[in-house]
Amino acid sequence: MSQFRHVKHIRNDDIIKALGQRVRNLRSERGLTMEKLAELSGIDYRQLSYIELGQTDPGLSTLYAIAKGLDVTLSFLTDSESLR
Repeated sequence: MSQFRHVKHIRNDDIIKALGQRVRNLRSERGLTMEKLAELSGIDYRQLSYIELGQTDPGLSTLYAIAKGLDVTLSFLTDSESLR
């Protein structure tokens, strides 16, 4: 018998939108186009667009890649105080 319980998928649309806005702001501050950040991050341009628009909940590896492309730490990118 499994020792883990089934956990519902948790989605917080406000956080997802705030994270997207944070990515957009950091990208703009660095003078990067969406295409360039997607290239630096190694992710698809459309995926980055959906993230910035707050339409998708990116996974940890995607967030790490974006942070690397922005030259910030993952903890800086996802700082909960700045996402409120």
